Amino acid sequence: MARKAGLQAFTVQEATNYEAFTSWNYEELDMSAAATSTYILSSDPAKKVVLYLSPAASDALDATDTLTFTIYGETHAHKNIVIDPGDLPFTLSGLSITALIVTPGGATAGEELACLSFH
Repeated sequence: MARKAGLQAFTVQEATNYEAFTSWNYEELDMSAAATSTYILSSDPAKKVVLYLSPAASDALDATDTLTFTIYGETHAHKNIVIDPGDLPFTLSGLSITALIVTPGGATAGEELACLSFH
């Protein structure tokens, strides 16, 4: 039997409840080096994540910067999403996000990314 993925893997009630959030967290990720979300864990996966330029950032992301988001799945194989700063704000939803690692490409000190996660 084929293994279902995404919302199809849930019963109707579970899929309906997947849009219901019990908590949320906000954190700012320093883009001078790779940053890992401290709130998105395998024990408390996020159902939705919104990434945007931090209001407290002293420097905006450059147009030449690229951001690579690594999402761990059930198999712990890396799933990479590469976006440019023009795509911000960026929303990830529809899957259980058990870890989030943001790796900047050429970012400098003062550049910060805000992460809003819904659990």
